[in-house]
Amino acid sequence: MGNTVDGVKAGLVAGILYGIVLAILSYFTVLSEKSTIIAAITKNMPANTSFTPEQLYGIALIAAPVVATIGGIIGGLIIGAVYGRLFERIPGGSSTIKGILVGIILWLLISVIGGAGNLQYGIGSYLSGIGVGLISALLFGFLLGYFYGRFSRPKGTSELKEDIGAMKGGQAPP
Repeated sequence: MGNTVDGVKAGLVAGILYGIVLAILSYFTVLSEKSTIIAAITKNMPANTSFTPEQLYGIALIAAPVVATIGGIIGGLIIGAVYGRLFERIPGGSSTIKGILVGIILWLLISVIGGAGNLQYGIGSYLSGIGVGLISALLFGFLLGYFYGRFSRPKGTSELKEDIGAMKGGQAPP
């Protein structure tokens, strides 16, 4: 049976690392799409705002990595808990393969289907999002499976002896 606590721990570590990578990727994506983003801001901006499109772009450039990091951590905790709970039902031979499969499903849901709204900015922006999403989802899935395997590994013999000794209130046998 899967272990939700191990899944949460694995999801937290994977989410932190994923969030950092996603923050870097999102920063450079926002930077490379500057003209498209400013054009979209200009088009959708109310007439009586005190901000310029360039100022709002600057806020987006700073906010995107922060939101990506926080989203990675929160998403990692949630997905890790579900992964740990459903571990035995996920197809695959190892925890890493199962994690990668979860990453691919996340990529399909978030980048491919969820990213379809970015088609309004052009096919290049959509495909760029799919590529960045695939790389980051595969990384997250790999890390989730890897750390789940590490956290759910059975204890070694010496660790078990120490645990038994502690439960009996005495020293671990030699």
